[in-house]
Amino acid sequence: MKYIFWDIDGTLLLTGMAGADALRACIKQQFGVEDFQFSHPLAGATDSQIIKQICIDIKGRCRTFDAANLLINYHRLLPQYLQERQGRLMPNVAETLAYFDGLEGFTTCLLTGNTTTGAYAKLNRYGIDKYFDSHYAVCGELSEDRDELAKIALRRLQLLHPDEEISSADVFFIGDTPNDIKCSKAIGARCLVVLAGSTYTREQLAECEPWKILDELPADPKELAQMFNE
Repeated sequence: MKYIFWDIDGTLLLTGMAGADALRACIKQQFGVEDFQFSHPLAGATDSQIIKQICIDIKGRCRTFDAANLLINYHRLLPQYLQERQGRLMPNVAETLAYFDGLEGFTTCLLTGNTTTGAYAKLNRYGIDKYFDSHYAVCGELSEDRDELAKIALRRLQLLHPDEEISSADVFFIGDTPNDIKCSKAIGARCLVVLAGSTYTREQLAECEPWKILDELPADPKELAQMFNE
C-alpha cells in the first residue's frame, strides 16, 4: 500500500486569502490591532506556529489564554470568510482525488499545517472533504514543527496497520513549499512538488531537492499513479 499525504493551501486549493483575512479580523477583535502584518511567511507554516508568533509579535510572549481565544475565534470566522472569498481548486485536483478514491494499492491522506477544524472547513467549502478520512489526517495542532507532523504521520500508519510493514518508502507527500520537502525528508519519504499554487519559484524549490517537480497535476491521473509506482 502507498500512502499519499496531501498539503491543502497552494496544493489542493487556494482560498483567496480567507484564512489570513479571518485571522486579521480575529486579531483586530482580540488585540485591537488594525491590518496586522504577519512577521513570518504563512505558506508551509503550521497554524500552531502562526498563532504563537502572532501572540509574541503583539504581546511579547504567547500565553495559552491568548492563543486559545485567537484560535477559537478563527475557527468561528473562517467558514464565513471562505464563503466570501473567491478561492478555487488547483488544476486537476478534483479528477485526481476521484481517481485515487478507492484505487487499489493507494490510500489518500492529509498532512497540513491547518488545524483539523480549519482543514476540514476548507476541504468542505470546495467539496473534497469526502476524499480524506480523518483517521489519516495529520494536522497542525499536533505540533508547531512540520517535521514532527511527518514523524507522527508515519507512526500513526504503523499503529493503524500493525500487520503491515510500513516504512518511509511507502509514503509520499504532495506539497508546494520548501517546508513540505523538508518534512518529507525528516522521515526519508519522497515529496512531489506542484507549482500551480505555490508562492515559490521552481528554482527555489529545486534547491530543496524534492523527488519531483510538476507545473500542475497531470490531466490524466493515471500518469500520477504511474509516477508513484516507479
